[in-house]
Amino acid sequence: MTEASNKKYTTKELIIFGLFEMMMEKPYADITVKEICEQSDVSRMTFYRNFHTKEDVIFGQFETVYSTFIKRLVIQNRFTFFDVATTFFTIIKENQLMMEAIVQNDLSNFLLNALRGYIKTLVDNEILKTREKSTEMLVAMISGGLTEVIITWTKDGMKQPVDELVIFASKYMHFKTN
Repeated sequence: MTEASNKKYTTKELIIFGLFEMMMEKPYADITVKEICEQSDVSRMTFYRNFHTKEDVIFGQFETVYSTFIKRLVIQNRFTFFDVATTFFTIIKENQLMMEAIVQNDLSNFLLNALRGYIKTLVDNEILKTREKSTEMLVAMISGGLTEVIITWTKDGMKQPVDELVIFASKYMHFKTN
């Protein structure tokens, strides 16, 4: 990245972009913090001020995407299952390169763990309403299924339209649709 383009991004974003750029060229397991720092043009001290591990960088990106998702829901002020699912799948599609890096590096366990926490929060805050009483098992089933749908969709180049995924999810995810 050029110095001029660095001004547009926070240090955290530069580090996240650096790691995800590298993940498209090199296996995640082989990437070191030192290499992330070089790619991002930040010092190791700066890296560690923002993240403890390279895993934290990935979860930092997930948190950014989730934050964008929540902001859009608030702006839309519509919380039906169809609105929430459409917003969710749209944001995932907008982050297709991130998803490709996750899939290419076999990091679906990171995605699963993040989704489990996010779905639990959405259910606990009644943004998503389940047909059954919410339990850890239900959240686990939904997050596992959603992880597999996202991975399959990513591997297929995200060709299936968002509205088709929303209809599919409405049939199988055990959420109330209105």
